[in-house]
Amino acid sequence: MKKQLYGSVIALASILFAQGLFAQKSVEKHPRDKPLIVSVFNVGAQLPSFSLITAPLHPGLSAGTEFYYNESTKNRFFQTVKAGFYYHQYIQTSVQIYSEAGYRRSVWRGTAAEFRLGAGYLHAFTGTEVFQLEEGVYRKKTNWGRPQFMGSTAFGLSYQKPAAEKAPRFFLDYQFFLQMPFIRKYVPMAPAAVLHIGAAFPMIF
Repeated sequence: MKKQLYGSVIALASILFAQGLFAQKSVEKHPRDKPLIVSVFNVGAQLPSFSLITAPLHPGLSAGTEFYYNESTKNRFFQTVKAGFYYHQYIQTSVQIYSEAGYRRSVWRGTAAEFRLGAGYLHAFTGTEVFQLEEGVYRKKTNWGRPQFMGSTAFGLSYQKPAAEKAPRFFLDYQFFLQMPFIRKYVPMAPAAVLHIGAAFPMIF
């Protein structure tokens, strides 16, 4: 099972890398600023709901960029590449590397709405100490963490000052992702509802 999981992770990383190269080639034809996207977020261990802010808080931070598949700023198709980190008290500390395919539609006077689908790698470090029985003695295990797969979807609202391409774009995103396999025998998938608040700053990479 571990070999299959590692194989899946390698395959997924290859797909994400290929997608990034494809997006980069499309950008090279029409060079433009690519944004630095940063956000702070809170993770709730729950299915999607109207409870946007969950307690207690499980804070996180993410950063990344996006590549564009078309020239239109009114109807934009894009690909993100992001890395994130969050702390879930008593459960785990996690590192994320993932990519999303998205569509953003300008709505009115600088406001926009978007939808994204993503997949990636999550490495989870257990939030509690783990002991293993060896020769009648419980010994503390080294916490190397465990590799996981994550699949996500997200909806977002944003605002950027009209007719100001160099202005930052501020956004509020609601993301839902599944972490798997969480606990193989009885919790194969762990849901997470995430509220992001952040900004995209135009810059040349």
